Amino acid sequence: MRMRSDDSQTSLALQAIWRPWTRLGRFCRNQYAELVAAVLFLTILPLPGRRLLASSEEGSAVPIVGSVYYPLVGLILGAILCVFAVLFTARVPALVLAALLVLVEITFTGGLHLDGVMDSCDGLFGGFGRERRLEIMHDSRVGSFGVLGAVTLLLLRFTILASLPFWSLLAALLVAPTLGRWAMVLAGGLFPAARPDGLGAAFHQAVTLRRLLLAGLSSALMALLFAHLIGLFVWLLSNLLVVGLGVAVTRSLGGLTGDVCGALGEICEVCALLLFLLMHVSL
Repeated sequence: MRMRSDDSQTSLALQAIWRPWTRLGRFCRNQYAELVAAVLFLTILPLPGRRLLASSEEGSAVPIVGSVYYPLVGLILGAILCVFAVLFTARVPALVLAALLVLVEITFTGGLHLDGVMDSCDGLFGGFGRERRLEIMHDSRVGSFGVLGAVTLLLLRFTILASLPFWSLLAALLVAPTLGRWAMVLAGGLFPAARPDGLGAAFHQAVTLRRLLLAGLSSALMALLFAHLIGLFVWLLSNLLVVGLGVAVTRSLGGLTGDVCGALGEICEVCALLLFLLMHVSL
């Protein structure tokens, strides 16, 4: 009896020792699944862990979208753009470099959110009434408003990148993609979904208050780290822009769709680049 008692006490002691490590392992596993979800959705970068993501989603009532890591993925994209800028800035003219940077970002993101820009422009400017606008946005065909919106956004990005001096360009390339991805999280967390199903509804459901606060804090710290007070100022103005546009679209559609969240990210990124240019000119 004494041996059994000793064995049970030893077993309980081992369980007490390993329980925190088990929880830590589960936490790390879940966080990596969130990171994988964010990277695979926002970029074409190959990151191992698809099976881990699938197994994590099976036991979760909320879809895993990795929203808390969106700013980090934006920073990774910005770092890739900075590498290309450093490699080519002394070898090609500023206009060619700007075109290459636009092409590189579209390549690494798969142009996913540009599609959201086109669908949003078609729906918001080409339709009358909530149901008709949502129907147009759901249509895979691209209309004239969508083409105009995407071309305008790309031209703005190109001309701004060509106009920024080298060091301001590097800071803008790091901060703007970060804020663009944070804008998607902010929009998904603050505004309701326009449809009860679809990507927008799943994203809105996944952006909890905790994830929203963590993503906001990380994006603000990244902006402060790489662009100092200017970066923090751009972060604040970007938040106001997202809130203003989100309110306007919600009045029109009754909420936001996945396309609108992606479009807000693209618009916020270009506006952040524009703010960097305006502040450089004014200094």
